[in-house]
Formats: sequence, structure tokens, C-alpha cells
Amino acid sequence: MISNHLNQIDQRQTFANELATQVAQYLAMGGMIDKPESGAPLKSISQRQQTPNFQGSAARSETSQQIARIRELAKTLNRSDICEKEGITLGVLRGLAKRYAIDFTAPPKKYCAPDKTAPEADAMLVSQVKDCIAKGVNRTRCCEDLRISSTLLYRLIEDYDIDYPKMEPAFR
Repeated sequence: MISNHLNQIDQRQTFANELATQVAQYLAMGGMIDKPESGAPLKSISQRQQTPNFQGSAARSETSQQIARIRELAKTLNRSDICEKEGITLGVLRGLAKRYAIDFTAPPKKYCAPDKTAPEADAMLVSQVKDCIAKGVNRTRCCEDLRISSTLLYRLIEDYDIDYPKMEPAFR
């Protein structure tokens, strides 16, 4: 921005004079000022915004081979299986997929909710709950003995149709 105010121009003139004397001293001592070639191509805005690739040729070829393998695996396997095969994390796979435009055709792996137990563990707990019923233990004591939450016990009773009678509170 060019200022029309003479005060600002006068203030900057002293700095310009000092810089000019420093340049003259540098040139007098044998210094050279390099000028860029006028035929150098200008980079577009998108090229300037991309991060440079600092990989060596060996790492670059290894990465391109890995990308080719992932593209082939993405046609048939889901993301977690690809991560397991390639020995990478899901975050790295997502980053590579975004950077190299990889599409995954296989749906994500279905898994149990983290707060649910596996069916085998449920079967073992059901047998232990039935043992507690046979001993005549109340529901609260059963949760303590099995070290499970009351919510899990109620879900097991509901899901497996267990007849676990509620004990009547004693008159105190």
C-alpha cells in the first residue's frame, strides 16, 4: 500500500538510505547479488499450498507399492483387515486413503458393542447365575459374588428367560 502522507515517507526514507549504504558496502567488499532467472515458471496457488514430499526415491517407491497393494485389498477386504495385513493403524490407512483417493468397497467390520459381552462369556455367566439361584442367593449378593453389575444381571435374566425370584425384604 502506498501512503500519501509525507511524514511516513520521510520516516521510511532514513531506513532506505541506511539499506542503500549497506548494499553499497557489501558490493564494494566483492559481494554479489544473485538475480533469479526471468524464465522460471511460477507455481499455482494449489502447488504452493501442498506440503513438499521429502521422501527419498527408495521410500517413494515403497510407498507407491504399498498404495498399489492397499488399492487391490480395498476391493475385497474391509479396513480393519487391511490394517492387519499391512501392519498399519486405522488412522494411517485413513490418511493414505484420503491422500491417494482410495475407495473401500467392502463394508466396515461388524463388531459387538463395547459394553456387551461375547456370547461365550454370557453362557458362562448364565450357568453361574443358575448356581446362585440353586444356592438361594439374592440378586444383589449374586452380583457381588460374580463381580458383575446389576444391569448385566438384569439383561441376562431378560435375554435368557431366567426365573430369578425377587426376595421379599425382611420385616425389620
